[in-house]
Order: sequence, then C-alpha cells, then structure tokens
Amino acid sequence: MPADVDDGSELSFHSDAHSEGHCKESFTNGQGSNFNVVAWCPDAQEYGIYNLLICRDSVVQAEKPEELSNLKVVETRFCKFPEEPPIRRRGAGVARGTNGHTPGEDDEDCISEGDHGEVTGPASWSGRPRSWWRVHNQLGEDLLVREGVSLRSAQIRRVAPGELVQQAGLARSLTQGNAKGCIRLPVRPSGWVTADATKAGGPKYLVRASVPRWRVVWSPPENRNGKQETGVIVREEEDLATAEVTVLHRGDVVEQAGPCITLPEGIVRMPVTATIIRRADQENGEGDGANGHHEKRSSASGKTAGWVTVDASMVGGPIFFKPVSEADRSEKMQQHQQQQQQQRRRRPKAAP
Repeated sequence: MPADVDDGSELSFHSDAHSEGHCKESFTNGQGSNFNVVAWCPDAQEYGIYNLLICRDSVVQAEKPEELSNLKVVETRFCKFPEEPPIRRRGAGVARGTNGHTPGEDDEDCISEGDHGEVTGPASWSGRPRSWWRVHNQLGEDLLVREGVSLRSAQIRRVAPGELVQQAGLARSLTQGNAKGCIRLPVRPSGWVTADATKAGGPKYLVRASVPRWRVVWSPPENRNGKQETGVIVREEEDLATAEVTVLHRGDVVEQAGPCITLPEGIVRMPVTATIIRRADQENGEGDGANGHHEKRSSASGKTAGWVTVDASMVGGPIFFKPVSEADRSEKMQQHQQQQQQQRRRRPKAAP
C-alpha cells in the first residue's frame, strides 16, 4: 500500500518474491503519476487500494467456515484492557552515589512494586515516608519482607517481633483475591511488608514506634598529656574516609535516620539526623520533655545529616552507641553498684 508523499521525491516499493518472478513497481508523486487507486489486474499483479479495501470489508463480514466454528475471534480494537500499574524502580541496597545521595532517600516515587502485576489501590494508613514501625510483640512469628508489593514475590529477609522497620513510601491496599484489603508497606532499604491484614481476617503486624534514639557510651582514652582524644566522629557518608561533620561525646543522644548497614569488615554504620541532644543540655534541663528539646525536634527534617559507627567489635574496636533505654538502664545499674560499694566502705568494722 503506498504511503503518503509530502514532496516530489521518488519512492520505490518492492513486493514479495512470487513464483512468476520478482515484481517491482515504482511511481512518482505529482504530474505523470502512474499509480491507479482503482486498478485490479491479477494477471499483472496490480491491485489498487480502493478494491483492496472492498475485499477487506467482505472478509470481515463473511460467514465463519465450519472448520473455524469452535474458534473465538475478538476484534481487539473494540476491547478495553485495564492499564498495567507502572513498574517503579529503586536503587538496590543502600549504597550511596558519589554525590552523597542514597537511592530512594529523597524520592518516594522510586519504590519498586515488583514484577507480578498485583492490582493495588490507595491505602488508608496513618504513616508517612520515614516513619518508624515496630513488629507487634504478640505476633508470634517473623514478619516477611518480600521483593514486591505482591504476596507472591520473592522473600528477601525476615524481621523478628519487637524489631523496627522504617517506611519508605506510600502504603498500598490489595484489591483482589483472598488477601483483599491487606495493607502493604514499602520499607527501607528495600522490600515490602504486610502492615495490616485485619480486613482479610489476619492480624495487625505493625504498630507505631518513636524515632530510635542512641546514646554515646564510649569515652576516648587519655593521651600521654592527660587529655582525652577526639570523641565519636560523624561523617558525611557511610564510608569511613569521608569528611567529618561533627564530633559527639559520651552521653550525647542522636536520632536514627535510616536502617543500619554492615561494612564488609563487619563494622556497623548508622545514618543519623541533624537532631543532637548534648549531655550538657540534658544536665541543664533541656532533655526529653523540655521546651528546648521540643523545638529542636520540630525543626529537624528527619533526613540524613551524617553517619556514625555503632559497633566496631568485629574488628577489635569498641561499641560506640547503645539505644537510649538500654544505655540508661546500664548507667543506673552502674550507679546502684557504686552506691552499694560506697555503703560497704562506710560501714564500721565489727569489734573483735
């Protein structure tokens, strides 16, 4: 079938090879054109577009032969197919780029929904990206993290009851099948979990948790001059060779910004936010519940401000941080033991 020609250039059209030989026909657009739209000469293999369209209409309206009576034919032009959900990708793992950007950290639209094509819709879920959730303590089983939003996608890891997960993007609700109504939640650094399955007759897997806080429990040793070395260094990236942001000291509290990672040598690194509660501020009454601390929390964005080393024991180093609750319990126990030792020393010795 000839194509539309916009200028006076010459076009050549070649038909398929036939038993009579290879037929070639050329035409020029404009005056002197030898293309006939109504031509019909089977002997010369000349077929105009007008008669070809008439033949096509007759074929469409023709009765179906008996050999094809069991076959179903559908005109796809008149079919309406549901739109496939977009497959959105995110960077694998938690490695950062050279510009200091963690894939998926600032763009919640880059969450992978997997390749199973599960039909989902918006979910009524109170959480926001970077919110923290705790696996229900009474669940009695590990929470499965799957590769995609579909419950048929591959399992990539497990989260034990009581452990924390961080939301990566907007929740989705399954709209078909036995799991209809289940709320699926993307988590960092990758994967999807079931947040709530009560509408499908299952349990609620996640409960809201506060932002994890960590206290510095390590004190640097004194040098030969009787002065302490530098404290815990906050660096720009998870790489230990990146630039220094600030220095923390024993008793300071930081807020976790995302999942911890383990370097190949076994060092555990953690992203932290810009919210830092100094020990001096806590001693001055600016700790939890004080107005000063509330103002700091409200001004913090929750984004990563730097990285710290939580645990270097695998390479013979110290443990630098512990969760605030655990650190406080350890400190109270130490204080209690010291008080008991002092009381024993003050007791008068029994007379011989």
